[in-house]
Amino acid sequence: MFWKWFSLWRTIRLPQKLLMVYMPLIILPAAAGIYLMTQSYTSSSKQISADYSKDLLSLMVLKINDRLSGYEHLSRQIMTDESLQKLILTEPESSFEKLQIQNEINKKLNVIWQGDEQNKYVLSIKLSAGQEVYTYGKNMVDGYRTEDPAYIKGLEQAAGGSAWFYPETFSDGYRETVAFRLGRVIRSTNLSPLGYLTVAVDAQAVTSIFDQTQFRDRVQLQLLAPGGRILLDNGVTVPKEDKKVITYQEKSLKNNWSLGAIMSLEPIYKPIYQVSRQALFIVAGCIAVGLAVTHFIAVDLVIPIRILMRNMKLGVKGVNPKSLRRFRGAVEIVEMNDTFISVMYEIEQLIRQVVKEQQIKQSAEIRVLQNQLSPHFLYNTLNSIRWMAMIEKQDHIKEMIDSLNHLLSYSIRGTGQPVKLREELAVMEDYAKIQQVRYQHFRLIMDVEEPLLNTEVLKFLLQPLIENALIHGISNKVEQGEIRIGALLDKDTLELSVADNGAGMKAAKLAALQEELHHSTENAVHLGLRNIHERIQLHYGKRYGLEIESVPDHGTKVRLRLPFQEISGLPETAL
Repeated sequence: MFWKWFSLWRTIRLPQKLLMVYMPLIILPAAAGIYLMTQSYTSSSKQISADYSKDLLSLMVLKINDRLSGYEHLSRQIMTDESLQKLILTEPESSFEKLQIQNEINKKLNVIWQGDEQNKYVLSIKLSAGQEVYTYGKNMVDGYRTEDPAYIKGLEQAAGGSAWFYPETFSDGYRETVAFRLGRVIRSTNLSPLGYLTVAVDAQAVTSIFDQTQFRDRVQLQLLAPGGRILLDNGVTVPKEDKKVITYQEKSLKNNWSLGAIMSLEPIYKPIYQVSRQALFIVAGCIAVGLAVTHFIAVDLVIPIRILMRNMKLGVKGVNPKSLRRFRGAVEIVEMNDTFISVMYEIEQLIRQVVKEQQIKQSAEIRVLQNQLSPHFLYNTLNSIRWMAMIEKQDHIKEMIDSLNHLLSYSIRGTGQPVKLREELAVMEDYAKIQQVRYQHFRLIMDVEEPLLNTEVLKFLLQPLIENALIHGISNKVEQGEIRIGALLDKDTLELSVADNGAGMKAAKLAALQEELHHSTENAVHLGLRNIHERIQLHYGKRYGLEIESVPDHGTKVRLRLPFQEISGLPETAL
């Protein structure tokens, strides 16, 4: 599976690979960063909000309990005031006397009521004993329903303690008011019931505490009964579509009431959403930058590579290097392209050089043929035949003509193609037979081992050397001359030698001859030797060629250095 995907990956072009690599490197870290940031911010914000809400509710519970306790204390003061008890127990004989009793009660209650700031939420204080009812403050049409049996029963169940009743709506004939009722049974010193005390407290005594919080516009606060019934709230409603909310309750209120809070997290998530949108814009910007960078890389890298490939294809087709395109881009690719163009120029130069050398080689081969068939050579051969006919009375003319026929046939057959050393030596024997007619006092000695006879050599490498040995070496020698052809193998190099025991050369002449071999001169004399030297180097390379050694009065030795290359599988040509 891995190699399958790896093979598929290798077929994708570089621009697509860059996109596949860069985009995840940009998107994944950004997405992970946004996710981690929002999660961290959300969790921390939720925790902070929960802690703050808990502390705030606890503080509000304390305030509400303090306020409710204050009203209980107020009711206790009224209930235990003996002068008030005497007043409510006095039976008025007339309405005027009742009015006087009411005024006295008002004076007493004014003193008690003005003792605390929170008493401003007290709407009314009602005192009842028997058939007489006295009201301090604002009365309602229904008298706060203090005559209801359920209300009386609730007071009696309190057993002398304070009894808080759920807030209800009351009307004075003009407007409605939501109020709590705090009731007590008024008892004498011997705990016998004397009447009832009712303190009507405006619901704002609690809702005003709701309004004191900083969350009043974002949090739904509720005063809850033990069964979960909502007694009061702050008028804030959390939208139903807000699914992210925090709900918390504080159950340490009096009367087993509890204070609940429902807080929407949308205000908390709103900045998170804003940050997320900003982060998305940043990611989109990063993607745009990544695409731009990929485009620039394509311009700087991919397009130059394509131009380089096009140049290479044109170069393989043999297009002139001048038509190859140069470009700007990545330094490395520009250098590769410049190097390739330089190589193409060098190849073109080498081709021209090879063509020129081939032309020189062909010229050398032509000169060989011209030398082989020159009038001078034919004249000497015919002159030898004439002398043979005069001296030998025509007995050996056939043998000489056969040798000449072999020699001429060998020279014109397969011009320029290498032959076996065996064939070259056989022709040289024919050539020596022809020359022995003129130069009778020399002999040709072959000193070549059998394994070397199949070595590849060029045609007529030895003939000019034998001719030079005869003419310049042993022609003027009185005693018998000797020309020895030898062959040695030095690793991968074949060394052929032609040595004579003739006159030799002085050092100055030898130096001049060697200069002609290695440096072309216009007035060269020894064209045959130079021709052999050039043919070897053109055919086999500069490391091969011709070398000369000579000692005055002792003879000359010419060595030919050739690569050792055997010719196998080819039949010898019949001469």
